[in-house]
This record gives sequence, C-alpha cells and structure tokens, in this order.
Amino acid sequence: MDGLGLAFDGIAERYDRVRPGYPAAVFDDIAALTGLSAGARVLEVGPGPGNATRDLLARGWRVHAVEPGAALAARARANLAGRPFTVDVTRFDDWVPDGTYDLLFSATAYHWVAPEVRWRLAADVLEPLAPLALVTNRTVAGGTFNDIYQASERLHRDLAPEVEFGLSPEADAILADIHAAGDDIGAVWEAGEHKSGYSRAGALFTAPLIRSYQWETEYDAADAAALLSTYSPYLRVPPERRGPLLAGIADIVRADFGGVASRRYLAVLAVAHRREPDLSAGRTP
Repeated sequence: MDGLGLAFDGIAERYDRVRPGYPAAVFDDIAALTGLSAGARVLEVGPGPGNATRDLLARGWRVHAVEPGAALAARARANLAGRPFTVDVTRFDDWVPDGTYDLLFSATAYHWVAPEVRWRLAADVLEPLAPLALVTNRTVAGGTFNDIYQASERLHRDLAPEVEFGLSPEADAILADIHAAGDDIGAVWEAGEHKSGYSRAGALFTAPLIRSYQWETEYDAADAAALLSTYSPYLRVPPERRGPLLAGIADIVRADFGGVASRRYLAVLAVAHRREPDLSAGRTP
C-alpha cells in the first residue's frame, strides 16, 4: 500500500462513519459458494474499521486481519470488541503468515496489494482447494450522484482540476467487461475493480465464480460531501482547495436536490479456489 492508501488512516473516524458496507446477500453467497462452517478461520486483508468484518463474524467465522493503518485497526478492534477478531498492523505484502487459513477475504482493498505478488501471497496462506473471496463496491449510474457531479462540474474544474471528472458507468457495462475477462481471477478482478491494475494468477487459482448485486443508499448533504472526501481522487486535492470544493458540493445538494443524495452501487463478488500444487512439476520422466 502506498502513501495515498495510508492516507485513509488519517480520516479513520470519517471513513468508519460514511463508507458503505455490503449487501447481506454477498455473505450469504460466500457461505454457499465456499461451504465454510462455523469456526472456520478467515484471513481478511484490509478490513479498515470492520465494515465487512461484522458480516463475516456473524457467520460464526473467526477472523484474523491484516491492516496497515494503525488508526483504522484501532477502530476495528473497538467496533468488534468481544468478538473472535484479531488484527496485525502491517501491509499484507510484508506480513509473515502464522499458518494457513480456510478463506482469504478482502473487500475493496485487494488492489492495494502489489500486483506482482498478490496472487502468490494469497496462495501461500490458503490450504489447497481453499477459497479466495474478493468483493468490491462500484458506483454506477442511477440515483442522483451523477446529477450532482454534473451540477458541480464548474466547481471541480476551478478547484480540483486533478480529479478525473466523469460520470459513473452503467452496471451492465461493468458486468459485460467482467464476464468477458476470461477464467483468470487476475483478469476478472482487473475488469471488476478498476484500480486493480494488470496482474494474473495463472495456475494458482481456479476460474472464479461471479455474483453481483445492485443496491442504493442515501446521504444528507454533509455526509455526501464527507463520503467523497474519503476517496483517493479527493484525498489528492490539497486541503486549501478540497475544503471549498466539498463545501460547494454540499451546498448544491441542499439547494438543488432537497438535501438528499442517493448513490447506486454495484457490488461484485468473485470466489476462486486455490489449486492443488502440481507435485509432478520438476520431476524427470
């Protein structure tokens, strides 16, 4: 995780308060597709304050997490106190495994693992045939956030020209790219999580099973601006311009949208399994 990723740690309270969780059906499908029973040992990469971890624990699974942000890890510990949850403050890239796990899970965080090692590291901590479950939330067309972006185009141009301004894609377009990506979890995740970058798993994992879920939530004007402030493009904007930009967006929500912003998400789940090692590799006939 680079310095920008660690910037989330500086806004841990806000991140905890406004970042969305995930539909309950995601975790229903993880349970169905993996067959994990209560007591299973789960490794979570990048739990943040525990937005998805709560749902893993609700299944009766035990969760050990790896989180590079000390403040986010502290919030996760507080949010999940008394539950079978532990966390190490480190990058997954640097973490020394303490054994193998029944499931590796990551929610909108696995793109921070270095592309050249992410699938090997995942394979190293999983038992043969054990599952890897990745989930992400993509903002898609629908709701009013696209309209708010359009109404704030001049604000963005004047105060944050470095923000790549564009409307959210249609959910069907994202899903078409995912299903056209082929059988490699790396290619599928590159299509589903646009910040993932090029990385291929090769023979380490089976072809992933894909599930998707559209859902929508509402924010008041202050929380709509606060939500934007937790995303990477806005964290890159210097504070002296970021503050007026977000205040202006909140004013637009109040003046033109009745004080309410609705945001539509496409959650995507991909589940692949660690392949059995090829014990014949390197043998002479």
